[in-house]
Amino acid sequence: MKKIIVVLMILVSIVNNAQTEKKAKIFAEFGLGFGQTLFSGDIKENLQLAYGGTFDPGTGNNLIVGFHYAPDSWKGFGLGSRIKGTFGSSVTGTNNENYIFNYYNLGLSGKYYFLSKEFNKGLYSRAGLGFGQFTSKRENEAQKLYKHQYGIGSTLTAGLGWTFPLKKMAISVEAEYEYSSRNGTIDGIGDKSFTSGQIGGNVILSF
Repeated sequence: MKKIIVVLMILVSIVNNAQTEKKAKIFAEFGLGFGQTLFSGDIKENLQLAYGGTFDPGTGNNLIVGFHYAPDSWKGFGLGSRIKGTFGSSVTGTNNENYIFNYYNLGLSGKYYFLSKEFNKGLYSRAGLGFGQFTSKRENEAQKLYKHQYGIGSTLTAGLGWTFPLKKMAISVEAEYEYSSRNGTIDGIGDKSFTSGQIGGNVILSF
């Protein structure tokens, strides 16, 4: 809850500054993407403890919504917020059962057009810091068996992309890497750490 309040306070400050900046610009964005989920550390061992079985990470579809405040005086840099959700595909794991790994994150986002020095034009880099949750599901339809595991924690993201300006909007193609460390409670065992990530690509419409 404290993290949510901090992020909201920063966002309110950004919007207030935008209203007083003569040449302020706020760019909204909406994107779709695709990525490969990554497991690291002892996440598979902890999923084994939670489920009595485990699985290899699969792919997922990304949904992105965000905005950046980028006044002309910042010369290609924008600061804002972004929420990204990944809807994982079902994969087959232990005992031929199906597993799904979904996750999302919300946080601050910084975007910099270091060549053109003009926001929403050309090559850019992006970095984000936030928090979010994963929801994993084990299911066996034949036995009507459904079990879930959750975890909440922090997420770091880094991306590199290119924006193609159009008349009233722009289209960006972006490669992105994500790293998340989350904690969850396993029944009968206690708190465990779940470290995961993603490498993928997104197509983003901004206006």
